[in-house]
Amino acid sequence: MNRTPRYLLVMVWLFGIVVSASLQSAEYLIDTKGAHAAINFKIKHLGYSWLTGRFNRFSGHFKYDEKMPSATQVKVEIDAASVDSNHAERDKHLRSKDFLDVGSYPKAAFVSASFQELSGEKALLKGDLTLHGVTKAIEIDVVHIGHGTDP
Repeated sequence: MNRTPRYLLVMVWLFGIVVSASLQSAEYLIDTKGAHAAINFKIKHLGYSWLTGRFNRFSGHFKYDEKMPSATQVKVEIDAASVDSNHAERDKHLRSKDFLDVGSYPKAAFVSASFQELSGEKALLKGDLTLHGVTKAIEIDVVHIGHGTDP
């Protein structure tokens, strides 16, 4: 498994979503409108600092069952042109053929393959990330931060 995709290190905070507690398996939309989810990245910049950014437009859903967490399924689609590194000229370059080539590859996607609860509030989500037309297996560290009925 590759923990670092070739083009960007993507940290998907999929489970920072307020959802209702359920004893049965249920499917949830990822809450992009309520700012309960984000797709962020962090990469080395020129070898001596870090560049952080995000993708502003994405959608997806996940299925979770408290009684059978291993059956968790996650699917996310990302608008590659929505890359935002807080620098307009750099973002234009990131969208170009040098990096994301959003003209040829307008979407990126993540589809889960497995979910494994670890100790405490931690879990490991494995799946396939497709970026720039290349699909690679990645692992995402997940931390449970709570759940409940959305007021």
